[in-house]
Amino acid sequence: MTGDQQPTLQALTSFTASVGYDSRQTVLTVSGPGLPQPVAQLAKVGPVRARAAYELFTGPALNRPAGQVTPSGAQNTDGTAVGIVNLSAGRVADRDIHPMSGARHTYVVHNPALWRVVPTGSPPLTGHAVGRATRLCFNRLTDLSERTGIGLWTPDFLVSLTFQFSAPDSAGFTVTRLARRARFEVTVADPLLDRRLVLACLTAMTALITWTARAELTDMTSTFRPRQQ
Repeated sequence: MTGDQQPTLQALTSFTASVGYDSRQTVLTVSGPGLPQPVAQLAKVGPVRARAAYELFTGPALNRPAGQVTPSGAQNTDGTAVGIVNLSAGRVADRDIHPMSGARHTYVVHNPALWRVVPTGSPPLTGHAVGRATRLCFNRLTDLSERTGIGLWTPDFLVSLTFQFSAPDSAGFTVTRLARRARFEVTVADPLLDRRLVLACLTAMTALITWTARAELTDMTSTFRPRQQ
């Protein structure tokens, strides 16, 4: 398949996304099944927890700007909102979430089953934990642990985690974060859903529920790296 025949990001009904960590840059590379080249790439300046938006690039050479993405949503290249990801478990109204506000807020919860993905002009997609392993790691007890600050160990890094986001009139999408890896498998069941909102959800999962030694190391080393003048 040539670059001109490569499907667009919006045309994909399934894809994978792999996270690359560096103290200077964090990158998510999106690939379609059986395709020789990536379909899209998200890149932002700094380590994974840096307060910066990801720039989305598509096209055969991954040089075509396609908007900005953060853990709290996505916007078009002209700044208009694609939609938001409400990470607050209902503590903050959808209308008060800005797509570029990110995930570094006290109201943010780590359980994706409590998140809402809200496309502009469409009903919200609510999260659900899928499978026994996911429910073992994200449930009412772990939610209580997070609210109270009492540590509760779960094997979330050791197992694959699957979440579905759907609405009564939309089958939405399903995300699996693979065990011990900063890699996601995605299936999109709603052809009208903007894939950039799915990517926003992946950046939230990258920031909040994906632990790797490399991510921690790059985050620490960036703290001590001298700033360039």
